[in-house]
Amino acid sequence: MPFEDVDVLLEQMDLQLAMGNRKLESRMEGTKKSRLLLDRVNEALTVLRQKPGNGAVLYKLIYLTYIGPDMLTHKELLYRLSLSSRQYYRYREQAITILSLRLWSAPATDVDFWLDMLTFLESIQ
Repeated sequence: MPFEDVDVLLEQMDLQLAMGNRKLESRMEGTKKSRLLLDRVNEALTVLRQKPGNGAVLYKLIYLTYIGPDMLTHKELLYRLSLSSRQYYRYREQAITILSLRLWSAPATDVDFWLDMLTFLESIQ
């Protein structure tokens, strides 16, 4: 059975939670919050990519600049994106504006959660 080990893990986690293991419970809550944050960022990146016109370029710019595994120099970024330096900065500002609008347009009930998450992320840096 391919999921045998996963079943054992889940049973152990349930047992620990039932016994009041606060450390595990806290870690699971942190994982849940991290997942929500990653889902929100992924949603914002999807909106950026689907933007009519230059959405694909904006997404690629954000990916290569901030997310991708390669640490590229400014010249390498410009070459891969086939952009001038002025276009790069103009597009980067546009992409960041779109992402920030999408990320911070959370419903009022979620604002407290996002502020807590931002505080947490700033504390670990």
